[in-house]
Amino acid sequence: MKAYWVIDILKDIRQFSEKNGMVNLAEHLDDAIIIAASEIGAKLACAGIVESGTGRTRSVSGALTDNEVH
Repeated sequence: MKAYWVIDILKDIRQFSEKNGMVNLAEHLDDAIIIAASEIGAKLACAGIVESGTGRTRSVSGALTDNEVH
């Protein structure tokens, strides 16, 4: 499974929270989304250079690869 699925789930929960009046939870989920993106990006950066906005990295050869975070 790809690394950025976690962010999609957090966004879905955040949207649900906001629609159902759970403002405090929605704000905390905003923070969680930022932290998750930062940590996943850092982990992927260890494997190569993260291509901005795609969650994909470039290997040393420049070929695009999809990476997983375990």
